[in-house]
Amino acid sequence: MAFRFFRLRVALLGGGFRGSFGKALRTTLLYAILAAAAVLLAIAPTVLIDDAQQRSAVDLLIGGAVLLGVFLVPFFENRRMLEPRQFVQYPAGPGAIAGGLLLSSVITWPFFLLVVWLVALAATRPAWQEPAWAAPVAFILAALFAVASARVMSLLSRLIAGQRFAGALRTTGVVLIVALLPLAVFAGATVFAPGGFDAVDQVAEKLAWTPFGAPFAAVEAAGAGDLDAAGMYLAIVAAAIVVLLALWFALVAASSRRVERPLSPGVARSGLGWFERFSARPAQVIAARQLTYWARDPRYRVALFAIPLAPVFMMLAFWVAGAPLTTLALVPLPVMLLLLGWSQHNDIAMDSTAIWEHVASGTRGRADRAGRLAPVLMIGLPLAVIGSSITVTIVGDWRILPAVVGMNIGVLLVACAVSCVFSVLTPYPATRPGDSPFVQPQGAGTGSGLAQTIAMILALVLAVPPVWFAVNALVDVEFTENMWALAFGIGYGLVVLVLGVLIGGWLFDRSGPELIAVTQIFD
Repeated sequence: MAFRFFRLRVALLGGGFRGSFGKALRTTLLYAILAAAAVLLAIAPTVLIDDAQQRSAVDLLIGGAVLLGVFLVPFFENRRMLEPRQFVQYPAGPGAIAGGLLLSSVITWPFFLLVVWLVALAATRPAWQEPAWAAPVAFILAALFAVASARVMSLLSRLIAGQRFAGALRTTGVVLIVALLPLAVFAGATVFAPGGFDAVDQVAEKLAWTPFGAPFAAVEAAGAGDLDAAGMYLAIVAAAIVVLLALWFALVAASSRRVERPLSPGVARSGLGWFERFSARPAQVIAARQLTYWARDPRYRVALFAIPLAPVFMMLAFWVAGAPLTTLALVPLPVMLLLLGWSQHNDIAMDSTAIWEHVASGTRGRADRAGRLAPVLMIGLPLAVIGSSITVTIVGDWRILPAVVGMNIGVLLVACAVSCVFSVLTPYPATRPGDSPFVQPQGAGTGSGLAQTIAMILALVLAVPPVWFAVNALVDVEFTENMWALAFGIGYGLVVLVLGVLIGGWLFDRSGPELIAVTQIFD
């Protein structure tokens, strides 16, 4: 079975060169450029850094980042990976399929590029060549770890997301990459700033005790004559490989016995916009409709354009008062996320012409509440992650990233929870569909102002806990405090959001006919 997999891999390698001469030339140039980039990545630290100790810390940091990327990227992008379920119809057991796929993974372009980088590292680091066995053993273990982790994460994502949510998973990966770009630029600039290598040494010291940095820490320790430490680092990598292999064979066995739910043949797959990307369930259909509204209805676009203005004016006021830039950088994003979530506090009035469908069809209130959150969360969560990275870059301390992310996501989720309740509890007249978004409807006055004020005050009060823990982590920058602020911000926000959806859904179920009566008055 393994021989058949190797033949298939060789055929797949040559597929990029088949066809026209132009296609073969483009494929050759692409992989030549990638191989040159791998060699350049190995040589760059020796050219840019003269101090041996600093260079070893940077090597460990780059090596750990590469192996971490190999570990994470297949979870979000696995379309080029062979899947064990593709071979279950052949007369071979799960163990043979798992072994064949794992062994044949060495005949792939990503593995070749990894080998080029590792060989370039070994060739350009004379200090790693003694003892002679250290670098080959460490790099072979690193390559095995890369292969095993890529296979496990790829199959794990297929089992979790499947074909139905593969697109959402890829979008999440793109958002995370965009979010990390400012932080990566900032980290690179920090390395060459005065005192920057102190932070690099601290990160490298912690990274060395993980499977991602242990192979490079092992060759460094062996070159320095500390064979006991080198053996300990190699044992960490070997143990991680054993765990990944056990997980791989278990996942392949589970995959061969599991059949993914097929897509409904009656569902249209093109021409329906957002409805193509959601299943035929109440909350998801409502989410697709809301996303369509946000894309086409000028009333929602005006609100989105107005949200960034408030933080700008706040920053100007604080700047005139003499607040430092590093403190001001923390203000705009939470305010924008708070306003984004709060902007949905009257969404039933905005959707007054369709609310009767939910009541007449018996749609549960929690499905209505959850579905209407889709546009805000699809905009707010990427904004929170990407904006937090930019905020940390401006502040100049990457260690506070977990606390900033936790604070921003917590504020967004809390504001959404408040909107889930108040849009049912206190709807007030809104601009009618088709009217100018700047037209003020009749009847808006004390009632609308009171609803807006109470919703904003409640959102601010509920946002205090995640902000408080984040501020404590920012004042006393410790790893544990920052991770606690991240976990608390996300966990607290999710709990409040679930409660908001349930309470808002309960209110919707109890007052459905009254909501129809109230919204029809507005029309």
